[in-house]
Amino acid sequence: MMNVLVTATPPTPNGELHLGHLSGPYLAGDVYRRHQARSGTPVAYLSGIDDHQSYTEARAVRDGHTAEHVADHYGERIERAWADTAIGFDLIGHPRRSSRHAELTREVFSALHERGDIVARTRPLPYCSTCDRWAYEAYVTGACPHCGTASCGNACEVCGLPNDCANLADPHCTICGDPCELRDCERLYLQLEPQRKTLELFWEQVRMGGHLRALCHRIADGGLPEIAVSHPADWGLTVPVPGFTEQRIYVWFEMATGYLAAAEELERLRPGSDTWRGGGRTVQFFGYDNGWFHAVLFPAVMKAYDPEVTLPAAFVSNEFYRLDGLKFSTSRRHAIWLLDALRDVPADHLRLHLCWDRPSATQTSFTWSRFTTFLRDDLLARWYGWLADLGRRRAAAANRPGEPDGAWPPGPLAPSAAGLRERSADTLRRIDAAYSAEEFSPQRALQLLDQLVRDAAELGDHHEHLRGLDGLHAEFVAGVHAELAAAAALATGLYPIAPTMAQQLWSALGLPGAVAEHDWHEAVAVPLAASELAAACPLFDPAAVVQKGE
Repeated sequence: MMNVLVTATPPTPNGELHLGHLSGPYLAGDVYRRHQARSGTPVAYLSGIDDHQSYTEARAVRDGHTAEHVADHYGERIERAWADTAIGFDLIGHPRRSSRHAELTREVFSALHERGDIVARTRPLPYCSTCDRWAYEAYVTGACPHCGTASCGNACEVCGLPNDCANLADPHCTICGDPCELRDCERLYLQLEPQRKTLELFWEQVRMGGHLRALCHRIADGGLPEIAVSHPADWGLTVPVPGFTEQRIYVWFEMATGYLAAAEELERLRPGSDTWRGGGRTVQFFGYDNGWFHAVLFPAVMKAYDPEVTLPAAFVSNEFYRLDGLKFSTSRRHAIWLLDALRDVPADHLRLHLCWDRPSATQTSFTWSRFTTFLRDDLLARWYGWLADLGRRRAAAANRPGEPDGAWPPGPLAPSAAGLRERSADTLRRIDAAYSAEEFSPQRALQLLDQLVRDAAELGDHHEHLRGLDGLHAEFVAGVHAELAAAAALATGLYPIAPTMAQQLWSALGLPGAVAEHDWHEAVAVPLAASELAAACPLFDPAAVVQKGE
């Protein structure tokens, strides 16, 4: 049976993936998946391509293409970027290729309408006379009615609260820039207030950060809103309700059912993997700007449709990652495109820096100078220098005549070496917690690994004075063994974040097989052997860090 299902928000194919995307749910979900898998937990990781977003069609309108062309072109580029950064999905959902996706979405929509959860309402909606188009979501911008910052329709990226488009202050068309007028429009609305008790119980049980928890309570204050789940549009799934068949289903409603449809598809490929209906544990990764959808709208839709659905056990959200102090933006082309960056920069170097700089609870900002300084002049300089020194000490320990060439030195370890061995084991125990959904922090995992390297290097420097001295050389050898165990712990702990670097070190230590297959809880016996460590780990070399211009 599948114990854990991991999901990451399907990206919109209105442009390529940028570093901001990678810093958020996709890399985080992959780190979590890798750790779960190598710990022996049956786990699957899924996402999709959010074809029917209005932002996809708006990009097509601006570029003079069809929405299908834009979705296909950028969808392929997104999947390539995931593959090139070793993001290992077990399933990538494609709404326009999956008959079950459309079928289940309409089935759920119809069921909720028949039950009275979805009702017709006539309310104002912005309209652009210049473009002769209803302006909702991607087509309208104005001041958020809740926080006053610039926002598109339906949801504010800054405060996270939903809007009804017409309550944006000073609405303008995003295509031509002209002011929008308000016209009455009959649409279908999902009533959320009937799901209040279900949602409040869910919020008490699910693991989520304080920012997201506060958002849930702000949305619920004064009564949960009614949300438009149909729009007068040409792009997306048609509404299966008589009188509204010319409208399209709100894409975020569609995503709720899309998760269920994708899980069904995964179940066919890997029986026992549908944790939504078959028990187990679902952990969802997404940005805070998508928080209200995942924490309010999706569970409301799922539970209204099927009260037996097992809702997620944990949400792992992130704040905005900025570029030179400004928000990464696909629509405004303020970004470093991932495929462009990967032409020069090793994927593991990006993964390493973005995990260190991940905007877990507060916004952080990327610059090329910080990337270069962190890797070349800080972290990798320290790690590579230690590995180079350890390689020389390893050779000295292995080459002395009469010394055993076994994996562990004979006799008890000196207190200093025994202390480092225990710190290595303790580091892995603490990293296990740092990779958990409850405490998820790849930055803390890297901090723990970095401190282990510092401790190991300090012990090695002390023991250098004992090398070759009668009566003391055995203590030097014991120290080398302890350092080698620390290096194996570094490879093991680093694997979920930088898998290629971890495997390079694992192989350089002379350890068999793949580090991904090593039992997390097993002690590692590293053989003494006269071999270069640093030279066999080229991605640890600070000289391999590409310095790019600002």
